[in-house]
Amino acid sequence: MKLTEKKLLIGRFKSPIIKFLLVSTVLAVAGCDTGLKSFVARSENVDLPIGPAVEDVVTPFDEALSCLRGKVNPGIIFAVGQVVDATGKESYADGASGKFVTQGAGEMVQSSLFRAGVTLVNRRDPNIAITETQWGIRDLQQQVPVNFYISGSINSLDFIPGGGFSTTVAGIGPRFRQNRILIGLDLSLTDAFTGRIVANVPLQKQIFSQEVGTSVGRFFGETLISFDAGGMEREALHFTMRQMLSLATLQLLGQLMNEEAFAPCVEQVSPIFGTPRPIEVPGRNIVQAALNSSEQARQRANEMQGQNIPEPQQATARVETADTVQQQLTEITRQTTIYAVRAIGAAEKSLAATTREEQAQSAAEAMELAAVSAQLLQRAAQLGLTGPDGDAAAVVVERAIVLATEANDGLSNAPASPGVPAPVVQQPAPDATPPAAAGTQPEGLPPMRPVNPEPTPMEFPMTLPTAR
Repeated sequence: MKLTEKKLLIGRFKSPIIKFLLVSTVLAVAGCDTGLKSFVARSENVDLPIGPAVEDVVTPFDEALSCLRGKVNPGIIFAVGQVVDATGKESYADGASGKFVTQGAGEMVQSSLFRAGVTLVNRRDPNIAITETQWGIRDLQQQVPVNFYISGSINSLDFIPGGGFSTTVAGIGPRFRQNRILIGLDLSLTDAFTGRIVANVPLQKQIFSQEVGTSVGRFFGETLISFDAGGMEREALHFTMRQMLSLATLQLLGQLMNEEAFAPCVEQVSPIFGTPRPIEVPGRNIVQAALNSSEQARQRANEMQGQNIPEPQQATARVETADTVQQQLTEITRQTTIYAVRAIGAAEKSLAATTREEQAQSAAEAMELAAVSAQLLQRAAQLGLTGPDGDAAAVVVERAIVLATEANDGLSNAPASPGVPAPVVQQPAPDATPPAAAGTQPEGLPPMRPVNPEPTPMEFPMTLPTAR
């Protein structure tokens, strides 16, 4: 229908209200014809609408969290554990997509801690560190131990019945309706070394929504005219959750701080959005105890890193993660070579040492490493290690045993130092033999011994996974 035809149709009606409604309809349709492109041919793409610009997430508690920067001891290490959705509320009807409450509450708490400037480590996804440890390119002992971690749950989501009214006079009248949703959460701050809860925050908030509108429905002559207009507004559920989690994080940190340092930051929170409850300081002794535990843990880790003699259980840590026999065999062969090479290095260091103390320490290290490599070679033979790989591993292990034995025997010829007792070393397992494999024996090395069909029990207990 052309625009002139539309004007003629409108002119037939004498009522100004009808003319107004019809003009509005014509303009709306005209706008659809010129602006919207929702209906296009199947071979063409629909133009995507452009809404507001992307912006940073800002809550009313960000300034207070930023105020804490530099006020929390940087020696205290924080992490975030599980902050789960325990409401159990889901919906898949009327366009709903599943769970009512966000499943990313832990990341929101982590962002709040980062904004507060505390020393923060990521414990949300340990898969990278575990995978790299299994690959042998990382040592988990290098990870910084945590002093405190935050955990909790979003545990209540109640739909409160609302109210409203509607009035109509001669087919014309307004309407109003209001509803509430009550949501609650609990967060706890736990001492990672003792398991003691040192701070706790329970919070709840009513999410407000309302709807207003008006409607007109009456006859003008024999023509029924209906008109309805209105609007609805409601607080964003997940943004409200972020605000609650930010406030809870602020209060948890405040319970570890002095009131004099925390009070200026609290003043930056408007009472309209929420007010942190009175500070309940558990005492400096709790924080100091956590720092002491952390320092002790670091010292133990440094001592373990300073020891060049790894335990046999550490030798098979990565083997236990293998899924197949071939993967186990590959990993245990690699570990065998590593320990044998280390034993050779320790033995050569002992033979070249000038003092009895250095000779004894290196010889003991060489003997233990050689024993571990021999036991690993035994296990590899049981799993079916043969061929060139078996020859190579056997040669290295044999060389490690010979040199370690020479270093141990050489201690009897070295001059004793006053006050230094004779070292007690452990001989390699005598039946730790290489797997049978074809090939010639390299010159300069002792001949390889045949595989014992019934290997003797290992001196070090080793637990390996079965093939899956």
